Amino acid sequence: MKYDYLIVGSGLYGATFAQQAHTAGKYVLVIDKRPHIAGNVYTERIEGINVHKYGAHIFHTNNKAVWDYVNHFATFNRFTNSPVANYKGELYSLPFKLFIY
Repeated sequence: MKYDYLIVGSGLYGATFAQQAHTAGKYVLVIDKRPHIAGNVYTERIEGINVHKYGAHIFHTNNKAVWDYVNHFATFNRFTNSPVANYKGELYSLPFKLFIY
């Protein structure tokens, strides 16, 4: 079979390009050294829990078109990253807001 595109790597960019090219009627071949798609953001279900195989990742965008696109393939949870530091029993928001005069 003849392909229009050879895509090496099925992370977010490779998988997105492959899907868009296929939707446009192109023939694509995706190869990856790993036995799954999604690259470093791959999750696997273990005993009913989604586990990040390569460490946790947070997908964020303020672009509605991008958000709608990714939610077409999977349901994303709303998440706000708000880390805090506990110093001697007091909680401080991170990053620290340092004022230098």
